[in-house]
Amino acid sequence: MNRVGWAAAVAAALIGVTGCGGGGNDRGENGVSAAAPRPEDSGPITKAKMRLVLDSVTKDTGALPNDPKWAASLADSSSPLGACFVDYKSFGTAASTLDVHRTNALAEALTGRGWAETKKRAERKAPDGSVVAVEAVFKKRGWTIVMNYRLGAHDRTLSLGGFEDACVKKVQAAGGAEAFN
Repeated sequence: MNRVGWAAAVAAALIGVTGCGGGGNDRGENGVSAAAPRPEDSGPITKAKMRLVLDSVTKDTGALPNDPKWAASLADSSSPLGACFVDYKSFGTAASTLDVHRTNALAEALTGRGWAETKKRAERKAPDGSVVAVEAVFKKRGWTIVMNYRLGAHDRTLSLGGFEDACVKKVQAAGGAEAFN
């Protein structure tokens, strides 16, 4: 064996003995070092992740499912802002469980998942003292969620609109979102 061969063999032996270079227990089945898993709530929020957030907080709090007709109408939208938004909306009757208590549960679920409530929750009350509207704004890693609850004479609506801040700014800069202002 020549000098280069011996040097390579000694280096390989030293690496194997000392555990340098990722040896030991951190190798996968194919012998390649495994990367440390990313913490669950890290990295960029994508539209797919936002959809999961909205679906999971509404399900976890017992809110009605996303209205399929509403979701379909948004999917057909030609608005340039459509690329920035992920929406949830449910419609209930006066007898449904869709009420102001559900909005409080949703707010707690969002803050429990690391969303910061950046605008104090605003409630509008009717003359009889019942809450007829609630609005709150939450932010996290470049996304905003606006929560709206409305109590009408015959129905109730709850919506969560999630949008990527940078995407909205880009569309606005291009002149495609005048109505959003």
